[in-house]
Amino acid sequence: MINRKTIKLRSGYVSGIFTTLFLLLIVRTTIIQVFPRSASLLQHIADRQYQSAISLSAFRGNIYDRRKAPLSISIKTPSVAINPKVFAPTPKQISKLLKILGLSKKRIQTLAKKPKYFAWLKRKVPYQVAEKLKKLELKGVHYLLEPSRYYPGGRAAANLLGYVGTDNVGLLGLEHAFDQQLQGTSSKLFSLQDARGHLILMNAKQITPEKTGNHIILTIDRAIQGVTEEALRNGIEKSGAKMGFAIVMDPHTGRILAMANYPNFNPNSPAKLKMAHTANHSISYRFEPGSVMKPFVVAWAMDMRKTSPFEIHHCEKSGRYEVSDKLYIHDDHPKEFRTTEEILIHSSNICTFKVALRIGENQLFESFKRFGFASDKPILGLPGESTGSISSPEGWSPIRFANISFGQGLLVTGLEVVQAYASLANGGSLIKPYLVERIESSNGSILQDFSPIIKRRVISPQTSHHISKILEKVVSEGTATRARTKSYSTAGKTGTAEKIDPLTKAYSDHKRIANFAGFAPVSDPHIAVYIVLDEPQKKPYYGGLWAAPVFSEIVEKTLKYLNVAPDQEINQHQS
Repeated sequence: MINRKTIKLRSGYVSGIFTTLFLLLIVRTTIIQVFPRSASLLQHIADRQYQSAISLSAFRGNIYDRRKAPLSISIKTPSVAINPKVFAPTPKQISKLLKILGLSKKRIQTLAKKPKYFAWLKRKVPYQVAEKLKKLELKGVHYLLEPSRYYPGGRAAANLLGYVGTDNVGLLGLEHAFDQQLQGTSSKLFSLQDARGHLILMNAKQITPEKTGNHIILTIDRAIQGVTEEALRNGIEKSGAKMGFAIVMDPHTGRILAMANYPNFNPNSPAKLKMAHTANHSISYRFEPGSVMKPFVVAWAMDMRKTSPFEIHHCEKSGRYEVSDKLYIHDDHPKEFRTTEEILIHSSNICTFKVALRIGENQLFESFKRFGFASDKPILGLPGESTGSISSPEGWSPIRFANISFGQGLLVTGLEVVQAYASLANGGSLIKPYLVERIESSNGSILQDFSPIIKRRVISPQTSHHISKILEKVVSEGTATRARTKSYSTAGKTGTAEKIDPLTKAYSDHKRIANFAGFAPVSDPHIAVYIVLDEPQKKPYYGGLWAAPVFSEIVEKTLKYLNVAPDQEINQHQS
């Protein structure tokens, strides 16, 4: 039983609590009523209770090519909203809405029943669609202008640029990689809300200012990109290849002038795209390249003074060489003796391996690493970018050593190959490829500027000169005669690589990668180019037959566009 003293004590506690709360209430009321900032506080409280805001996307910064031609821009596009409290279309009007907007009847009926004063009917519709809607004179329908992404070139460089979603967020490619830079500060449309918190749409002109995002200026040249895409498409159609890509780069600076992919897509119609067509194979695809790797083996051996351009090698008259017990490698065009330069001119697997034997497994592995293959991190650092892969030489069997020497049994990316060929062209320095020239604010101030980066010297200028002259002969009298142009001297190497069949886990009898890497003009290279055609369907599957003509077309048109003086006039002969 509780005594009176306890009851009195508890009553005192309760009384003290109520007295304290009462005093706090008086103090709060005094602050609100007496101090000067009370008006703004009251307004703030009122705003929070009765006013809300709808965020509208800001204008994204533009993406330009190196000459500031627009590749990706923001435009104003109508978005359609409704006040469900007022929106009550007739069955006939609903039928017309379905045709104009492409929405389902169920969605329109669901929106009309929402217990709110605001709902999006459809965002970012074409102007002609908005005009058709206006003619219906529907009650409770409102039109707001929102920023929308537009790509002036349509499919041009689409796999590189990517695209932007309805909410103005970059979903793929450079739009995704530089999303934070490109996005601006959203604007806000203020609206009233009733006591239950439902929105009542107000005048769309009452918005807070937005801040446009930063602009990205690329190293890509829109004209060269167009030339490259056209040549690649022609090569794909003629060969029947399932996929392909081409990269054009300045070998002295590392600037990427074009990056083409096939198939591609139209980023102006994202609803119709196939995700399989959006991949940027130039940076993501890993593959065995074949004979385009042979010049690096020969160049490294020459630099180590393990061979010289005119040394004679025994390349097996039979075109068959036993590497280890009953394991052989072969040459398609056998000849008993060849000089070092003839090894590349006629693409001898056997003698390339014999040169590799002179430098040894560890040095072969080191040479490929020095030329930039199988790096620890991606070159550009873009989403989805891959790096090549070469297993450690400690685990190589003799036949694997042989295969790796002529470009089988290792994985590369297109960007790695064009980077390595640029070093053969520029005097022996490995230049890092790059895509972004600079980043500017919306008012034109330069926020970040990029410049060429020399990673390291790979081979001597003398070796670079010798290899360039040998690769020129590959084009003039070897396996790459279709890489010749009418106006310019060209140098390069073909590759026809076998592919692993995913079903048998062995090299396929018919799946090949036809590729060609080279540069032009030979005496003063302005561009390095790499082309890959994946699984051409027309025999023979040679890189010299299908990829080399793509190279020729790109070089001829690009160098003329760059006003490079022709260094030769020859009669084009396709053998």
